[in-house]
Amino acid sequence: MVKLDKLNIDFDCNKETPYFQVNPNQRIRFGMEDLTPSLIRKVVEEVLSEKDNINVVFISEYIINNKRFTSKSRIGKFININNWKESIEIDECGDEGVVYATIRDVDRNDVLKYCLKVFNGHNEAFISFFTEEVLLYLNSDVIDIVSNNRSKIDSLKQNYAGIFNKYYEE
Repeated sequence: MVKLDKLNIDFDCNKETPYFQVNPNQRIRFGMEDLTPSLIRKVVEEVLSEKDNINVVFISEYIINNKRFTSKSRIGKFININNWKESIEIDECGDEGVVYATIRDVDRNDVLKYCLKVFNGHNEAFISFFTEEVLLYLNSDVIDIVSNNRSKIDSLKQNYAGIFNKYYEE
């Protein structure tokens, strides 16, 4: 588990996704089936500024019987990797676990490239892009945005009123 303290999120493949760790006024969800490449670009550019210090956290490896196996995320094809830091989580038995990798100072265009590749069917990692204020989680089904800035979420909900997924809204 990687704790994202400023966002009050536990990034953990064995827990709820970040979207379900916050209340509804701190989150917005987009179903991939409701998006287009131009809408994804618009959302990413609205959520993440070029000036933001963007980081990424993802599962890079699984540990099974004390052996490490890559998650085959191919992150390096989309994101310039530097400032790599690993966090290893081992289960109680001590022979299985997960390796979380965090990369600092990611370029917003790399985030966008990755989002578009997932939209087009590329195998996704268990991954989130984040700043001190916002987290963008995506998989082949959804793009979730979580923020401790409620006005940012309110603005997104207004701007994308007919597009964002309201299924878990209260």
